[in-house]
Amino acid sequence: MNYIEVTFDITPYEEAVADALISELGTIGYDGFSYTDQGFTAYIPAKDYNAQAITRLEIFDFFTRNYRIETSVQEIEDQDWNKVWEENFTPIVVDDRILVRAGFHAPVPGIEYEILIEPKMSFGTGHHSTTALMLRTILDNKERITGKRVLDMGCGTGILSILAAKTGAREITGIDIDEWAYNNAMENIRANGLNNITIKIGDARLLEAEAPFDVILANINRNILLEDMPHYVARLLPQGLLIMSGFYLQDLPLIQERAAQSGLTFMTYREDKNWVAASFYKN
Repeated sequence: MNYIEVTFDITPYEEAVADALISELGTIGYDGFSYTDQGFTAYIPAKDYNAQAITRLEIFDFFTRNYRIETSVQEIEDQDWNKVWEENFTPIVVDDRILVRAGFHAPVPGIEYEILIEPKMSFGTGHHSTTALMLRTILDNKERITGKRVLDMGCGTGILSILAAKTGAREITGIDIDEWAYNNAMENIRANGLNNITIKIGDARLLEAEAPFDVILANINRNILLEDMPHYVARLLPQGLLIMSGFYLQDLPLIQERAAQSGLTFMTYREDKNWVAASFYKN
């Protein structure tokens, strides 16, 4: 399957603008991203590409009033993508406790948790603020996760599932709508030597057949969180923990309002570059 690579050059460049565009592109089928000096590249299956879909995004129209955003498009083959992604994928260390690296990177001594991620099309390598925020929040709640049943909605590469397993979760179910994410997550689970993570292809409707969870992780985007939160809560045990990210600080009141309507109590949040990870428990 071939992919379309769309390069976005933003002038003047601001990472927050790139992050916002990436978040919205994820809602229209783009499932791989790589930062550049002046913006980023985004990837979508060739069969799903629609140039007008980008310009119809409200946030794209908003930013073009204040920034010059130029795009270039080319079609690439799978093996080309893997090579490009490997060249741009660098290891990261989160709070001196978590190392996220590919198999071709050297390990770092003294790291508490090491996560191996094979660079493919899936979004979620720890480089984006939302993923790093979720990783930190998982560590914040290690005692609530150890020995528990965990759900990872929109699991992507499986990075959050993997850390949950390494912090002691009893069993983890990851769900993602994208087949690429499923294949990549399965590869990453094997690379980390884990056997208590199950990955499924689908959306929140799959939850109807699931037993309740002690902890639910959801790093998606604001609109999906607002729409699917009742489904999460329906499969969350009393006093269970829901951690969500993929939205901005200014969107936190909307998330809190929807959470309260769904029977959740706000606990706390982490913030980085205006992105937020918020924690709630079920009453």
